[in-house]
Amino acid sequence: MTDIDEKKTEIEKSAKTDNEIDYPDISKPVGEQLSEIRPRYQVNREFYRPIKKATTIRLDADSLDYLQHSGAGWQTRINEYIRKGIESGEL
Repeated sequence: MTDIDEKKTEIEKSAKTDNEIDYPDISKPVGEQLSEIRPRYQVNREFYRPIKKATTIRLDADSLDYLQHSGAGWQTRINEYIRKGIESGEL
């Protein structure tokens, strides 16, 4: 066993489980703090960069034509329309 393996084993033996960790200096959010908690996709949009995933969807041909002919960035606009629907509660 190498020194690294021994140190790793030592650390793993001394590690606490989540239930054993004491967080006395962290209070639970209350009142106004709870109302300020936002979903991950609403947190500081200036710095938030969501992970993009490739997918395949079926759209009506006329809707797709309209979006594609509106210029570059049509896929980004589709994403923005969906996000606005989610944020407004319409979706």
